[in-house]
Amino acid sequence: MKTLRFAIIISILVNAGFTQTIPHDSLYLGQTPPDTIPKIFAPGIICLDNRVEGTGAFSPDGRMIFFTVTNGNFSSQKLFFSEYVKNKWTKPDTASFSKVFNNLEPFFSYDGKKLYFSSDRDKKTKENRRDFYYVNKLKNGWSEPVKLETPINSDYTEFFFRQSKNGTIYFASNRPGGYGMVDIYFAKPDHGKYEKASNIGNVINVNGGYAGDPCIAPDESYIIFPSVRTAGANNSDLFISFNENGTWTEPVNMGNLINTQANEYGPFLSPDGKYLFFIRHNGIKGDIYWLNAGIIKKLRKT
Repeated sequence: MKTLRFAIIISILVNAGFTQTIPHDSLYLGQTPPDTIPKIFAPGIICLDNRVEGTGAFSPDGRMIFFTVTNGNFSSQKLFFSEYVKNKWTKPDTASFSKVFNNLEPFFSYDGKKLYFSSDRDKKTKENRRDFYYVNKLKNGWSEPVKLETPINSDYTEFFFRQSKNGTIYFASNRPGGYGMVDIYFAKPDHGKYEKASNIGNVINVNGGYAGDPCIAPDESYIIFPSVRTAGANNSDLFISFNENGTWTEPVNMGNLINTQANEYGPFLSPDGKYLFFIRHNGIKGDIYWLNAGIIKKLRKT
């Protein structure tokens, strides 16, 4: 009996080690959390002056961040990462699978075992500038990239892969048959397979306009996305639409605390849902910003 009890205790301790949480003051690379006014995330660590930072993703346990790093003319895009190891965050470095091709827009699966991203590594068709891939988490590092199949990928450009907890995939594409230059699509799983990708509709997508970078709530209760919705506009703003009994509400501009004369795009959420991140790019400099996600509840009431 003592032996069995000891084995149970050891098992509990070992399992606890695998789910050990980060000390509160080390969460989000030790940055002081923002309030309602967006501020640059981790300046001098993640956001540097000599490059453009793009959208990122935290692992579900908060112990790893991947983010996009782009040069000034957007000719090179790589995935960088930082990891909480031995009670400190590592210096951001290029991911092992992102050293050759352009790779961007990371997204963790909810179990943390897969990392999805966009890449231009397949050169088979002229129109195809970007497809979705994923890598599997290994004991040490990551697997070789695996390309997703149709209908998620096509002979055209796909970008900004996101997935709800029930498995529905949301993404942006310039594939034919849409309303605008780029539209948001979704694909529901059918017994674990994806047979059809559907346009999300003209409430969110705009005739002749642009709607992309879908940030879907885990429960699909809302979607945040950048859009150019007015003829002649030369910058994108972030909008939010709420899911009311399966119908998307008219998108609402997220306001002048978030949206400026610069381009706002690439929204993503912290694993606990407390913070909203996005990119602000003024044509010269681009950084990751973050703010308290309480703004989402306020916009739902308006």
